Amino acid sequence: MRKLAYSLTSRTPPAVVYTMFLVLLVLAIAPASRVILFGLSLDDLLQLRCFGVG
Repeated sequence: MRKLAYSLTSRTPPAVVYTMFLVLLVLAIAPASRVILFGLSLDDLLQLRCFGVG
């Protein structure tokens, strides 16, 4: 099993690994980037007010 995993990782091109990492990174920061790109909407403000810690 370990040999199979090693051969699979050694055959994977670095571009594929970097692309997967970037896609996962974008998905992880999507809520914050949406607010940065489009600003706060009324719905966002209501969620912060109603469900925020306070």
